[in-house]
Amino acid sequence: MTQGSSTGSNHSWINRRIGSPALFLFIMALGYAVFAADRTVLSAVLVPMAKSFGATSAQTFFLQSAQFIGVFCFVFIAGHLSDKYGKWRVLTAGVIVFTIFTWMIGFATNYEEAFIFRLISGFGEGIFWPVAMAWVASYFGLRKGLALGIFYVGFDVGSIGGLFIGGASFALYNAWQPAFFIAPSIGLIVLAGIPFARKRFDQSTADKGFQGIKLGREGLDLLKNKNVILLMLFAFFATWASLWQSAFLPLYFNKVGHFSIPYAAFMTIPVLAAGAFGKVILGGSSDRWRRNRLLFLISLAVISFYAVFFFVENFDLDILAALGMGFFSAAAFPILQALIVDTCGMARAGTALGLTTSAQSLGAIFSATFTAGLASLGVTRTLALNAMIPTAVIAVIALLLIEPRILKPKTDFSIIQTGIK
Repeated sequence: MTQGSSTGSNHSWINRRIGSPALFLFIMALGYAVFAADRTVLSAVLVPMAKSFGATSAQTFFLQSAQFIGVFCFVFIAGHLSDKYGKWRVLTAGVIVFTIFTWMIGFATNYEEAFIFRLISGFGEGIFWPVAMAWVASYFGLRKGLALGIFYVGFDVGSIGGLFIGGASFALYNAWQPAFFIAPSIGLIVLAGIPFARKRFDQSTADKGFQGIKLGREGLDLLKNKNVILLMLFAFFATWASLWQSAFLPLYFNKVGHFSIPYAAFMTIPVLAAGAFGKVILGGSSDRWRRNRLLFLISLAVISFYAVFFFVENFDLDILAALGMGFFSAAAFPILQALIVDTCGMARAGTALGLTTSAQSLGAIFSATFTAGLASLGVTRTLALNAMIPTAVIAVIALLLIEPRILKPKTDFSIIQTGIK
């Protein structure tokens, strides 16, 4: 397997400018971090925010779904927009929309306004997310498992930042509004850096192998493949099973553990940090090992840690279980995205990832709605059912997955320096 630093003619298109692949991956990951920060800043201040609006338990859970509905509205047309207006413009537009309407949430005076602003902010993520992920997978090719793992770490970094901002701002001001004025400011860093990055970045190189996201006829053609259907189902149920960690774990620590709003937010940070390590370590390992088997083992590990977390009344074991469920549940996503690209081929990578991101969007909406519907059962039972039922399903799906026979390279972190194809 030839690396990007080689002079092999088969890889002559690879950008050999030092730092360009790292710059590309950094921009994509930082953009993803912007969206994650808002998801968890809401989680951190969800309790006082809902209280100020007089929201019911069901409305409190359902507010989280507004953003996911917004994502779903645009994830289908993101590819068309990127083909028509260019990927950089679409990614920039996504960050702008998300940043502005996250700020607007801080000005909301009632539940309805907050829901609408949250919904529109989701439009921005729906534009950015599938295009950025498909571009990363296409750019790094056979090293996509590690590359996607690093890309997904952007989500964890943003999530941790959002929790810290939410918890710290509430501790300082005893109000939920300041968090929404501070968290989206990360978007300004991305917007300021994009013009500089574009001047140094060889876009023609990154465009090699990127065929766009075509969810029309090409998408329907891919749906004839049984493995694609199974991977979409896996994406749906895995998102359903893990969403509560970033959306409702601070609420769980507050309501069940009786920790303060700031402390509940801070306690969630190590769980998401563990997820970041899982994505890089297991995502990179999937470039060498069979991805379908890894997904099955991950599923078993997750359901075991969930069982300990929800049903064992021992604080030390609960914390260890929380770290374990964070590590393994997060790692599934870069692996499944890499597997669907292997299944469909690099020429259809964009469309394949468009299908899985669409399934993930549906899973996020369903998870939040399911949680809202079970709110009367209490926080512990609601979240336990929301986590364990879909996790048991993905374990069964993983047994049915087939991995195409593709030569796997050795895992090598030189990807961020050489842009290995």
